[in-house]
Amino acid sequence: MRYAANRLHLLGVTLLAVLSAAPGRASTGAPVLPLAIPVADTLRHRWLGKPVLESRALDDMESLGDWSHQGFGTMSLTGERARDGRQSLRLTSPAVGDQPGGTAGRPFGAATVLRRFAGEDWTAFNRLSVWIYPTLPGFRVISLCLVLRNDGAEKVPGMYDRNGRNFVLLEPDRWNHVVWEIAHLGRDEVTGVEFSYRLQGHEPGATGSVCYDIDHLELQQVDPDHFEGWNVAPGRIAYCHSGYPLAARKTALACGLAEKEFSIVEAASGTAVLTKSVGKITSPLGTFDVLDFTEVRQPGRYFLRVGRTTTRPFEIGPGAWRDSIGKTINSFYCQRCGTEVPGIHDVCHRDWRVRHGDREIVINGGWHDAGDLSQGLVNTAEAVYAMFDLARGLQEKDPALAGRLVEEARWGLDWLLKTRFGDGYRCTWATMDFWTDGILGTVDDVTARAADAPFENFLAASAEALAAQVLKGPHPVRAAYALQAARDDWRFAVQKAQNPNLELAGAGLQSSLDLYEATGEQTYAQQAYGFGAVVLACQQQEETAWDIPLAGFFYGDAKRQRILHYSHRGHEQAPVVGLVRLCRLFPEHPDRAKWRRALELYAAYYRTVAPYTAPYFMLPASIYHVSESNRATFREQVEQGVKLGDGYYLRRFPVWFDFRGNCGTVLSQTKGLSAVARWLNDGELLDLCRRQVEWVLGRNPFCQSLMYGEGHDYAPQYTAMSGDMAGTLPVGIETHFERDVPYWPPDNCYNYKEVWVHPSSRWLWLLCDLYEGA
Repeated sequence: MRYAANRLHLLGVTLLAVLSAAPGRASTGAPVLPLAIPVADTLRHRWLGKPVLESRALDDMESLGDWSHQGFGTMSLTGERARDGRQSLRLTSPAVGDQPGGTAGRPFGAATVLRRFAGEDWTAFNRLSVWIYPTLPGFRVISLCLVLRNDGAEKVPGMYDRNGRNFVLLEPDRWNHVVWEIAHLGRDEVTGVEFSYRLQGHEPGATGSVCYDIDHLELQQVDPDHFEGWNVAPGRIAYCHSGYPLAARKTALACGLAEKEFSIVEAASGTAVLTKSVGKITSPLGTFDVLDFTEVRQPGRYFLRVGRTTTRPFEIGPGAWRDSIGKTINSFYCQRCGTEVPGIHDVCHRDWRVRHGDREIVINGGWHDAGDLSQGLVNTAEAVYAMFDLARGLQEKDPALAGRLVEEARWGLDWLLKTRFGDGYRCTWATMDFWTDGILGTVDDVTARAADAPFENFLAASAEALAAQVLKGPHPVRAAYALQAARDDWRFAVQKAQNPNLELAGAGLQSSLDLYEATGEQTYAQQAYGFGAVVLACQQQEETAWDIPLAGFFYGDAKRQRILHYSHRGHEQAPVVGLVRLCRLFPEHPDRAKWRRALELYAAYYRTVAPYTAPYFMLPASIYHVSESNRATFREQVEQGVKLGDGYYLRRFPVWFDFRGNCGTVLSQTKGLSAVARWLNDGELLDLCRRQVEWVLGRNPFCQSLMYGEGHDYAPQYTAMSGDMAGTLPVGIETHFERDVPYWPPDNCYNYKEVWVHPSSRWLWLLCDLYEGA
């Protein structure tokens, strides 16, 4: 164990040297971070290459007669530059206002110009085109928000002010061609198009005044991208862009193929290694063409061919998903706070604090949480845990990758230890949505309040205890500190964890087992047994009397009045992984048969409900009852699901409101299921888990990889201040209105398109079970 740990340490040192290298400098052992993004593989690149079938000029910016200005800054015409004609419209603004707006930590306001229209019907067109020239000296990342306003049958922006709001990233000191497909938006009575700059501060050394020149606003008609429905995008093949493990079932999907056969072709030689009939499947979602090439088990790079339609090459082999791990590590590195990240930001947020009584801690460090720059303990602790856990599994078969994971995990661990006060109170959440000047006592200072929360302390204790195990050889002092913190944080959490619900019991179970493994002390084992009993009490273990009987799912607590479901950040995996670990660690315990039965029921539940999303087999979100909430649209959303009986429905996507996107929920479900599949040695269940990875990496109705920089046709993500980063995952595919079908519009807006470390940490933890190794 000491040898393996020392090897991890040496690999971590190697990575640290790489991270310290200048951008682009060659180095051995690991790539220089941040990783480059192939522009030609982006969806933005494909949009710009689409033929324009028809167009109509909307404004040449030669007059301000139909324009108005709102908020900060000024609007004018300038002859300094123009894309066409003599002038362009200029929007200027300060980067900082008198005080943050709304909730502390949110932007200072906005500077907006609005082009007014008199209720025009734009239904014959489906794209906006405009040219924008930004001048923001010292800014590393530049963004602007476009908004369509429609007052017709469908109001735009839509409910929660998301649909019809589109953030774009721009290159400085040049004309940027911005296109925005609007086929998904109501546009029968258009009243305006907005261009809005949010005052999100600036780093030291960057300008305090920004300038955007805007020209040549145009309506266009193009062949629009598929944006809603279960059907595969017309003329496309939905497949896993990264590839397929050797032993996995390998399928791709299409709709409406005229051809009867397909081939899988070796990319290097152009030789077809398999030709067979296109299969058909009819499910509750429709009729699909299925290309099944499971027989191919020779490692290599291949592509699919159906008539004249081909995919890009992909890998078949044990290392097919390795790059996704490396790119996910890159995404965390790019979101580091408190240090320079080349091309993204300098040392940041040195004036960000958390307060507990009369004491304060500066809390920069760790990782920015999402498209904004906030910090939270839950996502940080879970990311640290996932990295250390995956590193343990890879230390023999892929030590280079293990070393990279350990180095990044240590960065997050340092933040967990730095931001605790030692008495149960710590920084659990701090909102930050702008860059600051780094000087204490100025208008952009943000101070969060510390909290003593058992859920957060359990998660911190888990990460700290696992870190102590991984680091005890190469870093004994740090490991001892982490273990003592874990003991203390666990004790603080247990004191407040009386009568826990399932979520808290799951976290407590995991934390207790982590400390038991780190120390061997029976106190932690005894507490784990108690939390395990709570988990069992929360499960539906007998079939329901519904028209479609089900068992194996969980309720939110032991009262069993409300079935467990998540709509944003998912934690379903914790109690399930905890039961698996109980079975492994305590094979002679009298409750082991109960734990195993619970896991078998859980597996059977997903085997039963997954076919409702065939042939994708995306794990359905949860079971809802129509009477759970009086909130507007709740019942309407529930009734769009599969009717089970007695007012219960199975929703394929969560019931949700302003926070939408299912990467976090479905990857959390999958982690629980993959742990069960490994424990039961169930190959069919593992294949179901692999379908979730494939959904993320392109085998979805839109044929897009959701991981930026992995595969191809990855859509812009909301990352208005950190810019595009290889390996990021968004909150996820959403639904529109009350419907229960996938919706993935071209808009780029929070929350569904927002980068988020939560699904990224779940990705790493899930691949502990699914990655076979190179």
